[in-house]
Amino acid sequence: MSPPTPDEVIEANIQVHTRMAESYNRNEPHYRPENRAKVRARLEEMRRRFGGARLLDLGCGTGFIIDLAKELFDTIDGVDITQAMLDRVDLSSGNVRLHRCVAEALPFADATFDVVSAYAFVHHLKDYSMALREALRVLKPGGGVYIDLEPNRLFWQAMVRLEQDAGASPYSEIVLREIDAVLHRDDGVQDEFGIDKEVFNRAEYTKAVLGGIDPWQFRDECLRLGFRSCDISFEWFLGQGAVMHQQSFEAAATVEAYLRRLLPLSADCFKYLQFVLTK
Repeated sequence: MSPPTPDEVIEANIQVHTRMAESYNRNEPHYRPENRAKVRARLEEMRRRFGGARLLDLGCGTGFIIDLAKELFDTIDGVDITQAMLDRVDLSSGNVRLHRCVAEALPFADATFDVVSAYAFVHHLKDYSMALREALRVLKPGGGVYIDLEPNRLFWQAMVRLEQDAGASPYSEIVLREIDAVLHRDDGVQDEFGIDKEVFNRAEYTKAVLGGIDPWQFRDECLRLGFRSCDISFEWFLGQGAVMHQQSFEAAATVEAYLRRLLPLSADCFKYLQFVLTK
């Protein structure tokens, strides 16, 4: 089967997110309070570091980043291709404007924004380099890009190996649940929303088809495009939520700190990637 075209990936995203828009805010794990607090802190840091005049949120969806950032930035522009998602963004703050367009062709002048954000968005693209190039163009000199909740290819590869080796030794419930979440989410989406698995996987092309993002390849590409720096952070170790809620947030913080001391050896223990780019 030949790879889909960029237009086919875009159309798959519109189909999937139109169907999921109504329940998106209830179902997506990143809306949990502990993650919202974590992302809010990152946005506060971005404002301190790069300025708070204008924020551009790529793939804004129903407004996850917008809701957390509207008190931090003077104005926010949200971009998405799915009208059903945009229709659910809260505009009551008065400083938010929405644009239905692709991230690869933004309707903004050069050097417009202090900060560009892209949360759980890059893996929906066929070629993230085109969107990164546009983010660089509309960013002011010295501005920053915040990218988060992107699938760590090292973790995805580890889940594939574990499933292939299943039966050699028993896995814990946490590991089994994660294998299913990473490798078989399309089954659950098809059952719940009636979305064809091929369409869903096409909509998450970089995650489902390419198996996630290699952190160092991503950094190299950002530097090649012209960003001055790209900081990588590994986020959400396997079972972190379970430790938080079954033991304590303090216990989770202790495990996280230890795993970070072991980086890069422990890189495949973290499910997601976060990047901060500087122009």
